Amino acid sequence: MSVSALNIFMLMIIALMLGIFSGYYLFIVLGALGLLFGLVFWGSEVINLITLSAFETIKNYTLLAIPLFVFMGNMLERSGIAEKLFRALSINLGSLRGGLAVAALIISILFGASTGVVGATVVTMGVLFLPAMLERNYDKKMATGVICAGGTLGILIPPSIMLIVYGPAAGISVGKLFYAALIPGVLMGLLYIAYVLIRAYLNPNLAPSIPKEELAKYSTQDKLKGFLHIIPVLLIVITVLGTIWFGFAPPTEAAAVGAFSSMLIAAFYRKLNLSVLKETLYRTLQTCSMVYMIIIFADVFVSVFQRLGGGKIVEQAILSIPFDRWGLFFIMMLIVFVLGFLMDWIASILIIIPIFTPIAEMLGFHPVWFATTVCIMYQTSFLTPPFAYSIFYLKGVAPKEVSTGDIMRGVWPFVGIQVLTLLLCTLFPDLILWLPNHLIEK
Repeated sequence: MSVSALNIFMLMIIALMLGIFSGYYLFIVLGALGLLFGLVFWGSEVINLITLSAFETIKNYTLLAIPLFVFMGNMLERSGIAEKLFRALSINLGSLRGGLAVAALIISILFGASTGVVGATVVTMGVLFLPAMLERNYDKKMATGVICAGGTLGILIPPSIMLIVYGPAAGISVGKLFYAALIPGVLMGLLYIAYVLIRAYLNPNLAPSIPKEELAKYSTQDKLKGFLHIIPVLLIVITVLGTIWFGFAPPTEAAAVGAFSSMLIAAFYRKLNLSVLKETLYRTLQTCSMVYMIIIFADVFVSVFQRLGGGKIVEQAILSIPFDRWGLFFIMMLIVFVLGFLMDWIASILIIIPIFTPIAEMLGFHPVWFATTVCIMYQTSFLTPPFAYSIFYLKGVAPKEVSTGDIMRGVWPFVGIQVLTLLLCTLFPDLILWLPNHLIEK
């Protein structure tokens, strides 16, 4: 590799870091750098690249699932079903130390398997669950950590927006990634629950139980009746994931079925009207516009980066490290972890996928297994400052007595659990590969 290519590579990396910390929108930074370096070192062809990238992204059929799943998540949020589920589970689990936190995490798993939208889940739980836990004298760090971490489960448990973005970029079936991520996602949720129960058992003041006299007000019939609200959530899971897994339709059509089902659920709870529909469509448009802009301009930046030899430099640098393939694997995971601190996950994924995927292939890693481990590690990006979106979402709706510092200190144990999940999936690859190997995707 020539010295000039190395110099260009260093200039692009330094410029990218400066752009990230400048405070500008990330898609502007990526687009501007891609255009600037493209014009200087490549030529006017980069203009055509921007147009081509925009058209390719917009017409990508798999990516069409993103606005449909975002719409579904926003509509479920407006249906009020999360509040009903929390009330039901709080009554049934309230006698446990940490029962409210466990209820919130169970709902997180259910919502993760029915929405795939982190922002909607964290905001909903922050509004409904955080005041309830604080009212019961829960430790602020414990309560906020549970909500932030639980809300991120939707980025891994299918249907996941992250998997939908990753699949086409890596040339992997999104359906196979849905199979692969289900067990790790649920496992992570169960580890969260185990952590809460253990901490609450060792220190009851962190997450006290609801007083028995208060729970005595509810009859057995009240407790059983509340579980009926799980049925609509299971309906979403069955209609979306079942449609994909039983071979009736690919993810995009399944997303359309889920979006329609979410409207039926909102109508069932008498929450569907013109105002709700208008607001849901507007919020969906806001989210998807941001996602698509990042995808388009990240593609431009990566194309210029690769064209100028940056990908080869990174590949040679990693392969030249005197480690075995597992050592190189953890180096790549460390890079993913660090990138999670620095930038939005969409841009980060689109930058590293073209570089890491061929390296993983050369090292002999299964492509679906490697993709899933990368996505597990990317979950940390939602909890690790400065670009920790779950923290931002929760802070925006948290009571005034909850500081950003409380939230940041509360998420670190859950970051550790995310890393533990990655280690378990590394030691036991079938946690990822068993479903894709045993369920035939049609």
